[in-house]
Amino acid sequence: MIKQHIKIAWRSLKKAKTLSAIHIIGLAVAIAASTLLYLTAMFELSYNNFHQDIDKIALLYKTSQEDADSKYNATMPVPLAPMVKAEIPGIELASRYLNEDILLRHGEKQFHGSNKYVDPDFLSIFTFSYLGGNTQALNNIDNIVIDDQVAENLFGTTQVIGKQVEVNAGGVWTNKNISAVIKRKSANSSLHFNSLIRFEQYPGYKTSVDNWSNQNHSVFVKFANTPPTDDAFTLKAKAFMELYFKDNQEMLKRDGAKADKNGVYLSLHQLPFKSYHRNDLGLGDASSPIFPWILLLIAGLILLIACSNFVNLSLANSFARNREIGTRKTLGSSTSQLIGQLWTESLMLCVIALIIGLGVAWLVLSEYNAMMNYRLTIGELFTPLNLTIFIFIFLFITILAGGYPAWRIAQSNIIQTLKGTATVKTSRLRNSLTVVQFTIATVLIIATIIISFQLRYVNLRPLGFDKNTVISIPIGVGIEPELALQKMRNALASEPWVEAVSAADINLGRGRDGNMSDSRFGFDYEGRQVSTNFMRIDYDYLKTLDIKLVSGRDFDRSYLTDSSAVLINKQMAIQLGGVDKVLNKTLKLAGSNEIIGIIDDFNFKKLDQKVQPLTLSINPGIFTVQYIFVRVNGDQLSEQLAKVEKVWKTVNPKATIEASFLDDNIQDLYREEQRFVKIIISGAIIAISISSLGLFALALMMINKRVKEIGIRKVLGSSVSSIMLLLSKDFLKLMLIAFLIATPIAWWMMQNWLQHFVYRIDIQWWMFLLAGLIALVIAMVTITWQTLRAATGNPINSLRDE
Repeated sequence: MIKQHIKIAWRSLKKAKTLSAIHIIGLAVAIAASTLLYLTAMFELSYNNFHQDIDKIALLYKTSQEDADSKYNATMPVPLAPMVKAEIPGIELASRYLNEDILLRHGEKQFHGSNKYVDPDFLSIFTFSYLGGNTQALNNIDNIVIDDQVAENLFGTTQVIGKQVEVNAGGVWTNKNISAVIKRKSANSSLHFNSLIRFEQYPGYKTSVDNWSNQNHSVFVKFANTPPTDDAFTLKAKAFMELYFKDNQEMLKRDGAKADKNGVYLSLHQLPFKSYHRNDLGLGDASSPIFPWILLLIAGLILLIACSNFVNLSLANSFARNREIGTRKTLGSSTSQLIGQLWTESLMLCVIALIIGLGVAWLVLSEYNAMMNYRLTIGELFTPLNLTIFIFIFLFITILAGGYPAWRIAQSNIIQTLKGTATVKTSRLRNSLTVVQFTIATVLIIATIIISFQLRYVNLRPLGFDKNTVISIPIGVGIEPELALQKMRNALASEPWVEAVSAADINLGRGRDGNMSDSRFGFDYEGRQVSTNFMRIDYDYLKTLDIKLVSGRDFDRSYLTDSSAVLINKQMAIQLGGVDKVLNKTLKLAGSNEIIGIIDDFNFKKLDQKVQPLTLSINPGIFTVQYIFVRVNGDQLSEQLAKVEKVWKTVNPKATIEASFLDDNIQDLYREEQRFVKIIISGAIIAISISSLGLFALALMMINKRVKEIGIRKVLGSSVSSIMLLLSKDFLKLMLIAFLIATPIAWWMMQNWLQHFVYRIDIQWWMFLLAGLIALVIAMVTITWQTLRAATGNPINSLRDE
C-alpha cells in the first residue's frame, strides 16, 4: 500500500510540475533560512552551558537607586571576594577576575596575550579542558596557567608542564612556572584569555589589599547547593554590606538616594552565570536577552508563511483533481486511503524541500558566517537536542501543510466530484492565510525601514569629536607607554599630513584589541558625594579629537602645575553646580585638582547611554596611557593609516595589534545592532519572496477557474483595464487588510526597540506608507502579468466547448 502511494504520488507530482516546483522552492527557501536562524539562536542560547554546575555559578554586583534610576555595578574592591566567601553562608568558592594584557617570553619567542588575574578557586568554579595539570594549578602563587595557543607559539608543543616562562606585567619581567595547559575555549564562551595568574601578582595589589574604595575587577562565586533567589541572597548579604560599605551607604542616604525594600541604600546581588552573556542590566557581555528569541520568532514566521502557501495552493488546486478523487471513491477507496494518498504527496514534497533546503543552508553557511561573524556548522543540527527539535518541527510542518488540505479535499461529495463541479469551500481560509503572509512580510519591511534609519542616525549623529580622521593605536605591552607616545610624537612631527598626536588610557569605541573599559571615581564635594567617569589623557587631546573647549583653557606645557589640574565636561559641571560656577574650583579627586577648563559634552560611550559626567587629567601618576591617537588631514585615509602603522612598527617592532580609525571603532560598538538589521532585512526579503511566489501561483489558479467568465466579459465589451481591475481587486483588498493589521503591530515592536537608545529617531507616518507601497508594488507586479495575459487572451479559446 505504501509503495503504491509513493508511485502514485510521484506520478501526480510530475504531472503538476509548475505547482510542485512552487511548493518545493517556497518551502526549501523557508527551511534554509529557518535553519540558519535556528542555528544562530541555539548558538546564542548555548553560551557558557559547558560549565558544570552552571546554575550554581554567579557574578556579584551592587545596586543603588540614585536620581530615580537604578544603577548596577559589577566592579568590586580587592578585599571583597575573600570576605564574601568567609562571611556569607552558602558561598563555597569565590574568585576575583581582573583583565590585563601581558607579554610572555621564552627564549627569542614572544607572545602578546590577554591575561586574567584570578584566585585559585577560579579553576574549580569554571570547567576547562586540561591538556596538562588540574584544578589545583594556581595553588602556588608563582604558577601560571596558559592555553594551547601560547604553548604552541612559545614552545612548539603543549607538553610544557613544569617549564618556565617569562612574564612582562607592569613593565617588569618575572619568571613563572607553567602548572597547567588548557584548551582554548569555544566561540560560545564569555571567558576569553591566554593565561591565568594569581590575583596577588597584579601590579597595585599591595596598595589595594585593604582598600574598599578602589574597585577594578569582577567577582564570581559558586554556591555549595542550589543558589538562593536574588532577593534571598540580597537579604542574606544585608549585614555584610552595612558593615563593609557603611560609608557608601551613608553618602547615598545623605545625597537623596532611595533605600531598597530591605532598607539598604547599596545592596549586593547575584547574576546567574547563565545570564552573563545576555541580560538587561548592562553586566557581563551585556547583550540583549531577546535577540535569540527574535531569531526564533523570525524563523517561525518564515516557516508559517511557507506553510500558509502550501495549504493555500493545495486547497486552491483541489478543483483540478475533482474527477480523480471521484473516480477513486467510485472504485472503492475510503476517505482514509485518499487522505493517506494525498498526504503522501505532500510528504514527498516536504522531504524534497527539506533536502534542498538543508543543502542550500550548507552552501551559504560560510558566507553567512562571514557576514554575521559566526562560526556555525551544519553538523550542530545533529546534536540530540537540536535533532529532536528539528524532527518535531518537520513532522509538524508536514502534518499542517499536507495533512489538512488532504483531509479537506478527500471529504468532497462523490457525485459532484465526478461531474467536476465539486468545490472545497476554502475562500475564507485562503484569504486569511494570504493576509497572514503579507502581514508578516509588511511588519518585517516596516521594521527594516525603521531599524535602518535608526542605525543611519547613530552613524551620522555628531558625537562631539572627530571620528573620521583620527587613528587609534593600542600600545599594548613590550614598550613603556609614555616613552612610546613621545617617540611617536617625534617620528610624526615632520609629517605634513599629521595634524596632532595625543594619547589616553581609554579608547573611543572598540579598537582592534577588542578591549573596552572605563574608570569611575567618587569623592566628596561641598558636603555631598559626586561620581565621575575618569580618563587619563595627554597634551593636545582636545586638538587631536577636535573637542570643543566651552570655558577656561586646555592643558598647557608651560604650566607646570597642570599635572594636578583637570578638565571636566558640561555634565560634570552641571553636577557640581553649573558651567558658570565651577571654573577654578578645586576637586578632591587625587589630591587637590583645580578645574582649569570645561569642555563640550562628547559621547565617549554608546548612544544607548546619556553623556555622563567626565573628568580628564594628564597626571601620569594616576593611570598610564594605553592608546595613541593620530589626527591626519584626511586626503588619503587608507594610505595615511598604512604610513602611521609603518611608523608605529619602527617605534615598537613587537607590536601585534593593528591601528584603526575611530570611525571603525565606533561602528564596531554596534556589531549586534548591525547583525540584527541584516537578519531583519534578509527575513523581510525571504518573507516577501515566498509570499509573492504563493500569490503568483494563487493568481494563476484563480484566473484559470474564471477563464470562461473572462471570455464572456470580453465578448460583451469589457476592456482590458476593467478585466485586470476585476481580477486584481480581491488581492488589493487583502493587501489593504494586511497593511492595516501590520501597522500597529510594527509600531509597537519598533517603539519598544527604540527605547534601548537614548538618542533615537521619531517614528514617522511615511515609514509605514513606504512599507505598504513596497508590499503593494511587489504584490501587484507579481499578479499583473497573469491578469494581463488573461485580459488580452483570445475569448474564442476560452469559450470553446471542451
